Amino acid sequence: MKTRINNITIKGIRGAKDSLELPLNGKSILLYGDNGTGKSSISDSIEWFYTNRVSHLSSNSEIDLKDALRNSTLNADDISKVNISFVKEPDLDCSKTLFNKRDKLTTDFSNASDIFKQYLDSSKEENLLLRYQYLTDFIDTTKGDKLKYLSDIIGFSEVTKKKEVLRKSYSSIKTEIKNQNFETLINNEKQKLIEKLGASISQEENLIEKINEKIKPLKTGIEVKEMEDINKILGHLKNSTNNNLNKELAFLEKANTVLNTLKAEIDFIGSEYVQYYDEFEVIANDVESIMQTFLGELLKTGDTVLSKKYHKEASCPLCLQPKNVEELRTEIASRLKAIEESSKKKASFDKAKQLVNTITVERIKRLDTVLSESLITADESKLIKTGFVGLKGKIAEYQKSSLERVTSGNKIPKAETIKLSATDFDFQNGIATRIKQIQEIFKKDNSAVLYSNISASKDAFLKIKQFEKQKVKLEKQRKTLEIIYNEFVKRQKEGLENFISAFSGKINEYYQDMNPDEPFQDIAIETIGEEDELIGITIKYKYNGNWVSPPQKYFSESHLNCFGLSFFLASVNAFNKKNEFIVLDDVISSFDSNHRKRFAELIFEKFSKYQIILLTHEEDWFTNIVSPLAKNKNWLINEIKWTEDKGTYLEEEPSELKERIEKNLAESNVADLGNPIRRYLEFSLKEIAFNIEAKVSFNYNGTNEHRMPHELIIRIKSEIKVCSPELKNQFTLIDKILASPILNSLSHASTFNPKAGDLKAFWADILELEKIFICEQSDCKRPMVSLKNYDTVAKKIRCGCDHTKYDWKK
Repeated sequence: MKTRINNITIKGIRGAKDSLELPLNGKSILLYGDNGTGKSSISDSIEWFYTNRVSHLSSNSEIDLKDALRNSTLNADDISKVNISFVKEPDLDCSKTLFNKRDKLTTDFSNASDIFKQYLDSSKEENLLLRYQYLTDFIDTTKGDKLKYLSDIIGFSEVTKKKEVLRKSYSSIKTEIKNQNFETLINNEKQKLIEKLGASISQEENLIEKINEKIKPLKTGIEVKEMEDINKILGHLKNSTNNNLNKELAFLEKANTVLNTLKAEIDFIGSEYVQYYDEFEVIANDVESIMQTFLGELLKTGDTVLSKKYHKEASCPLCLQPKNVEELRTEIASRLKAIEESSKKKASFDKAKQLVNTITVERIKRLDTVLSESLITADESKLIKTGFVGLKGKIAEYQKSSLERVTSGNKIPKAETIKLSATDFDFQNGIATRIKQIQEIFKKDNSAVLYSNISASKDAFLKIKQFEKQKVKLEKQRKTLEIIYNEFVKRQKEGLENFISAFSGKINEYYQDMNPDEPFQDIAIETIGEEDELIGITIKYKYNGNWVSPPQKYFSESHLNCFGLSFFLASVNAFNKKNEFIVLDDVISSFDSNHRKRFAELIFEKFSKYQIILLTHEEDWFTNIVSPLAKNKNWLINEIKWTEDKGTYLEEEPSELKERIEKNLAESNVADLGNPIRRYLEFSLKEIAFNIEAKVSFNYNGTNEHRMPHELIIRIKSEIKVCSPELKNQFTLIDKILASPILNSLSHASTFNPKAGDLKAFWADILELEKIFICEQSDCKRPMVSLKNYDTVAKKIRCGCDHTKYDWKK
């Protein structure tokens, strides 16, 4: 079953201050809203729900995404959320929340099931959202970037990413093998074995033999035959030892091992940092040439344009200044050669930078294993803690330097100013002294000595085996990935070309639907690059019978946007296997009128099987073109509005709202039902207040439209008290509504969580209140009890048919 959306609730995200609800029930929806009303709050929310990012926010490194997502008027304790429920798939229903936890914004999913996680993972591979910004990016960028952009749309970028993942994984494993420094780790544990058992042991049977030899004089009756038996002997010995001293000794020996390992790596860490420092200096002193590497693709594309004579004039195809073509190609070749050298420097720098970072992260992690021990907080451990914190600070200096941007203009510290030295480990003498003290105590108890030695020996042996296993595993992975990567590169181009031959037909179909009877035919994409390395894709088409490339040679802005839309829609058709909905956010802004109409016809005719959320600020297109088509296809249609008080919202008709509330109450589906009930109560109270001319305080402009229910009830009650002794009998009901804890807690942060029974009772009171002011006679033309129908003789306020009436003093 393909997935469709049943309902979307957005609260506290971007422009949506209060709950913004889209009860879709699997239907498509057309939404119109002026710029600034918060249309994109919907697309932003959906994108964040599925991808944990918002592309037009995430692209700006200065923007904190989580902070930018939250509505700016929220209090620190308020929770922002996006809730999506699905048609006939309740197992996928989920709320994604954004909230403050320990002064830090945190996200969480309410659905932690495996089926939802699988759904979310598969959705990330699909094309669910297209914004207008994507199309303008395609128009404005260079050809090389256009190729990448189009690759992203059709999904080829995912193939390239997988290749990059393989390459990076291969490089990462090589770096990891070096970073872990297995030889030093293994040698340190071997040294511990010699110290504890008096022998260098490499096999399990040798360890067991040596332990049996050590415990024989105790005559415990236990013989160690396998590794599990060591725990038995340790348990036996533990009962007769000082457990607190054992714990302290284990902690001290762990700290000592970490320090010995780090001390042995001083030269290793220092030499890697020196190499990084030298590479940094080379790049920092020649930033301009390194920046030129980003022009490589542009220059290669320019050379291709010239070599294939796409540009036949004696001028530069970019700036159009007069230039001999051969001279220009010679200059391009020279610049590409210089860029190639700069690229090699940058690659060497990136490798050194990454290695320093991974080395420091791993060493900090090792230090943290000691700092996280419970005994580190003891008074006796103050010097140890201070020493470890100091070492961590020094390693952090290395790490900080590895994060410095070479283009920032900042310098990184020279190696001698931050390097580790033997004096940084002076506090280790205190550890050694305490270890000896404990060992002296244990000498009086042979069981304690054996317990300590056997426990430490077992741990050391297991660590050696673990390190050896990790090393073998990483070496095997490195060799395997090397083979896979080389084969992947060979197969990549072949597989893509087979796909593209079929995929191009669908792209051309959609493009021709939007551009009929024009001289652009047989739109196609093709791969470019060498046999062993695929660069990307390019576009060609027939223009008046001749093959032409690139598209912008003859295409207008609308035609280029049609390309972007065609690629996206074709990719939806090809790749979206799980989801049957898409979001189109203001995608036709730069289209001319003909293309706008044809695009609308395309999505209604050829994407009728999809649930579409279509957002636009183009009023004429909305009113005259899309709305009639949408009504004909039974789409939902609504307008998005914004006020400072409510934020972004959809105005729902009271009758529709009432129907939805009663349906949900009947099904006991009360999640998020509080806010719709409050809104309906507002509608009802405003109408009652208007008809009895209840006096409310003066407010400017639209503020009058946002009276809260509590204020309205008070004013209605005050008017009745003055004008109608008869209606004063209804104060019990009015006071009941007024006193309800539900009234002022439904749409705000509150600890009160109304249950189904609470909401049903409150709803019944609201309906009872309406019966007082609305005539129940089916033939009543004006059912509202209103001063417009006032009986001046009988001095009664009444409905239009005179059936419902009350004494009223004007």
